[in-house]
Amino acid sequence: MKINAGLFSLALAGFSALAAAQPHGKHARVHGRHAKALKERDMVYEVTTVWTTILGTPTAQPTSIYVQDNRPSSSPSPTPAPKKDGKKGDKKGNSSSGPSSSISSSTNKGNSGSSNSNTGTSSNTGAGSSTGTDREFPDGVVSCNEFPSDYGALALPWHIPAGWSGLQYQGGNIDAEGVCKEGAYCSYACPPGYSKAQWPADQPASGESIGGLLCKNGKLTLTRSDFKYLCEAGAPGISIKNELSDEVSVCRTDYPGCEGMVIPLQCDPGTEQVLTAPDADTPGAFTWRGGATSAQYYVNNAGVSIKDGCVWGQSTGIVGNWAPYIFGAGKKGNKIWISVSKNPNNSGPANYNVSIVGGTGSCECTMGVCQDNGAGCTVAVDPGQKAYFRLWK
Repeated sequence: MKINAGLFSLALAGFSALAAAQPHGKHARVHGRHAKALKERDMVYEVTTVWTTILGTPTAQPTSIYVQDNRPSSSPSPTPAPKKDGKKGDKKGNSSSGPSSSISSSTNKGNSGSSNSNTGTSSNTGAGSSTGTDREFPDGVVSCNEFPSDYGALALPWHIPAGWSGLQYQGGNIDAEGVCKEGAYCSYACPPGYSKAQWPADQPASGESIGGLLCKNGKLTLTRSDFKYLCEAGAPGISIKNELSDEVSVCRTDYPGCEGMVIPLQCDPGTEQVLTAPDADTPGAFTWRGGATSAQYYVNNAGVSIKDGCVWGQSTGIVGNWAPYIFGAGKKGNKIWISVSKNPNNSGPANYNVSIVGGTGSCECTMGVCQDNGAGCTVAVDPGQKAYFRLWK
């Protein structure tokens, strides 16, 4: 059975409100894409239509999306992929989710003690080293001037020298300041296989998202106080296998948070890297207006480094949110859903092919041209199964 979820739809076939990728206010107002989460008519899962605004012309500062949930009485049939015009309120198309990495076999105690290791995969983020995902974070003890790498956070010094993945202050992005200052929310990346586990329960009504630790009285404080860890393991079994002769940079959006596509997974030639699939079935998982969320990854052409590719791109370029492919991954309803689609922002060809191997269904893109009339495709993976994105020529 092939799941025809259409372009980037990871809110996919059966999720009861899995928001495609994640809400991007920036990807809402600026990107101007309406995406409708669809599923094959023979699917038996409950369906929720999720309208997600994503993808368009970027500006200097990311924000968040508007999502509207409507429960149809019957399964909708697929609609065409969105047109690439960058206007808000354009025709409704389909959408997907998409970034993360490979992991070591350390266990995050805050995630029901589940290990997220994948046999036969190597671990490579291309970022700074990180350990301690199983260590409780000492709330209100660590200075705001100190990056918390001892507790699992992964530093991104080429993005912000202090290591943070994003900085938010009074509703604005202060990445350019580079300082986790008093009153700021300081976001961070996690190792492959893990997602950031700290965000405030109260999210802006504007549609922007906020994530990370809060700098309060000069100390880093937990924003999700009932969860004592900085990183939380995703669902195991999903990876990327690079059969090319060049590296491929896979860039996850920092969500909730500044929502830039800066969280890196460096897939070197001949390696297999674990891709994080956030587990929406986990108690306390981040939700968007009551709907579950997944991960969105912008996947660059082969030969682009993470420092050049995991950035908020420009319309004249082909990196970051203008990269050729978008991958999605997430778990909901006791199934893992993974997807691939061509990025509608990028009209050029990719320099390699992508196939999803494993799971239920088939999925392939050839040099950037995806099956299902270019809409892209989604595969379901049962617990205990493994599936991978095969990068090949």
